Amino acid sequence: MSKLRQIPKLDLMVNPRPDMNIRAFMQPTVFGRMGSEMLEEIVRYARVERYEVPTLLNAAGEPLQWLRLVIEGHIELVARRASGVEITISDIGTGAWATWLPCFVAVAPEHDFRSSASSCFIALPVSEVRAFCIRHPEIYPLVFAEVSQRMRLLMEWTGQSVLVGPEQRMAKLIHILARDQKIQGNSGMLKVKQDRLAGLARCSRQTANALLSQLEKAGLINISYGKVEILNMTGLLSFADDDAPQPA
Repeated sequence: MSKLRQIPKLDLMVNPRPDMNIRAFMQPTVFGRMGSEMLEEIVRYARVERYEVPTLLNAAGEPLQWLRLVIEGHIELVARRASGVEITISDIGTGAWATWLPCFVAVAPEHDFRSSASSCFIALPVSEVRAFCIRHPEIYPLVFAEVSQRMRLLMEWTGQSVLVGPEQRMAKLIHILARDQKIQGNSGMLKVKQDRLAGLARCSRQTANALLSQLEKAGLINISYGKVEILNMTGLLSFADDDAPQPA
C-alpha cells in the first residue's frame, strides 16, 4: 500500500487532458449505442484522468464516486485479508468500464480500485450515470449484456484454470483478454504487459516469460514490449482446450 499514490479528496481533476476527444472514445461503448444525442448528454460530465504511477482510486469500504472507462493501462480490483495478504480478484483493461454495479447498488465495494502505472481513464460521476439510466431505462439491457459477458469470461477463466497445465492457462488467459479487448478475427494485438499477465496467472514474471516463450515457439503469438501479437486466435484456443497439448 505504501507504494500506491492516493488521490487527495479535493483533487478532482487529476492530470486533466482537455485536448482528448472524449466523445470518440465513448462512441463504441453502451452510451454511443444509445445514439448521438444521448451520448452528448452524458459526455458533458466526463473528465480525463492520467496516472503515471500506480494509484489507489477508491479504497475498500468507501462508496465509488466515479465510473471509469479504461483508455490506457488497467484497473485492478484488489481484496485484502485481515493478515494483510492481497489478491487481485479482477483486472479491467482497455475499452472496459470499472465498474457498473456501484451505479445501481448503494453498497460500498469491499475491495480497492487501483490504477496501473502509465494509465489513462475517462471518468463519469456515478451519480450522473445513475440519473442518466433513470431517464433512459432502455440502456439497462445494454449494460446487463456487457456485465454478463464479463462474468462469462471470468467464469470461463476460473473454471479452466484449475483443470489444465500452466502453458494452457497462459494461452487461455491471453485468449480471454483478447476477447475482453474485443479483438476481432483470427489475429490481433493485445495490449498487456508481462507483469500483468504474471499477476493474473498467479506466477512470477520469470515463469510468465517462460510460458509466453513456449507459446511463441508454437507459432501462436509474438512477444513485444507491452503487447502480445496473437497470430492465431483459433489455434490459441485449441491449444488452451487440448487435453494433451504439445507446444513446440
